[in-house]
Amino acid sequence: MTRANPYEGFVSPLDAGEFRSLSSAVSERECRERHGFGTFAEAAAIYRPNPPCPRCGLPDPGRDGFTDSGLQRFECRSCGCRFNSLTGTVLEHSKKGMPTWVGFVNVMRFNVPLDAAAELCGITHQTAFEWRHRIFATVDGYQDKIVLRDTSWLDETYVNDTDLSHGYGEARKRGLSKQKVCIAVAIDVHKNPVAVVIGHGKPSSRRMEEGMLPHIAPGPHMVHDREKSHGVLIRKAGLTDEAHKADVRDPEYLEGMQMVNSLCSWIKRYLWRFNGMSMDNLQSYLNWYVYLFRVKQASERWPETERVVRHLLTTAARYRSST
Repeated sequence: MTRANPYEGFVSPLDAGEFRSLSSAVSERECRERHGFGTFAEAAAIYRPNPPCPRCGLPDPGRDGFTDSGLQRFECRSCGCRFNSLTGTVLEHSKKGMPTWVGFVNVMRFNVPLDAAAELCGITHQTAFEWRHRIFATVDGYQDKIVLRDTSWLDETYVNDTDLSHGYGEARKRGLSKQKVCIAVAIDVHKNPVAVVIGHGKPSSRRMEEGMLPHIAPGPHMVHDREKSHGVLIRKAGLTDEAHKADVRDPEYLEGMQMVNSLCSWIKRYLWRFNGMSMDNLQSYLNWYVYLFRVKQASERWPETERVVRHLLTTAARYRSST
């Protein structure tokens, strides 16, 4: 026999507003018990207790009370700017609570399509779109600090440029045509990945150098597939190299390039989930993939959701709509 719920008599008489308030309190408690925080104020107190001034950057601002929602207010000792612990972050001015944001972070971690993310989190499609790009704004430039060391592997992968217009009845060209976007992909022995858009079609030496040279420490060993554009990069970085002819029937090639070939395959499977993605945002999607790749590597030391929330709170970023 099913046991009666002792709280049914309490919940049933509540009006719509009271029920929403109760649901919000329950969601906050669940979030707090699972992640250690249930509100923006609680998360900011943990991850952003003493933010720098958003106007002049001076650290150690003076405390200036609290907002109605419990956020700590500050006043800069130098320029007098008054702000709170969310000012300058992508969570500033959010109309939804922390539990909804945590739910959205979780579906973003699994790269759920936008419509499904909106449905699961109880938000509109437009809000889900904006939140996705708010999060992308926090990883703009994220790969700039990644430098490959020791043995590394280098290759390219290609995706169709869906933004290109085609005439009526015109088929996509086969092979590595100008209709495809080239992504330079590399990974080192420490499993640090890099994925950079370097234009259309087969890469030139100049585009390969501009895209990848900032990510390679001088002197390590590079394994690649004899692509001509790799030569200048290898010389400029002062690398030793090991070259394999790209032949999927050659076991030596498959073994030698397995690390980067697997990464290319994972990236393509990731991008296929986002039908209709604007090519203008392709690098942002790659930045998010690389960020998550590194987050998952450290998941045993730092729970993934908490780490992403900390990233959102400690990264100064703003999303500006193009409309």
